[in-house]
Amino acid sequence: MQLRQATNADLAMIARIGADAWASHIFSHETEEPDQRRRAELAFLHSAQDYLDYILVAEQDGVICGWGARDTNQNYISDIWVDPAHHGQGIGTLLVDALLAQIVMLGFQTAEIGTHARNLPAIKLYEKCGFRIIRRYEEWSASLARVVEKVKMQADL
Repeated sequence: MQLRQATNADLAMIARIGADAWASHIFSHETEEPDQRRRAELAFLHSAQDYLDYILVAEQDGVICGWGARDTNQNYISDIWVDPAHHGQGIGTLLVDALLAQIVMLGFQTAEIGTHARNLPAIKLYEKCGFRIIRRYEEWSASLARVVEKVKMQADL
């Protein structure tokens, strides 16, 4: 497994993996609405275009298996998405660790990440990487068109 900086050529795959990983968790708890996955994929595409310089991709044998991003020179990890076909292979841990290393290099003493409160596999991964829940709150989800419960997590570096 190798990590590298994302490029424009990766955008479509980044969007697909983001939408597939998002859907694999969300729709195990919720009912999918028509065109919801496509809207999510477009949202991932637009976000990836805007923040390409902050995205790392994990690839194996030339195939992107996951990606992660942090928020513009900040200590917030905004995204960790692993293709559902590659769950459980350590890709999420690899991405979190690499992004934490970038955050340390920027001089931060803590890092933050957030996720849907029902995303127990992600919470478990983040706890394994040293994060702890510091806040539970509700937030409007444009992709689900309703308020969802979220958790904010923090790690000391």
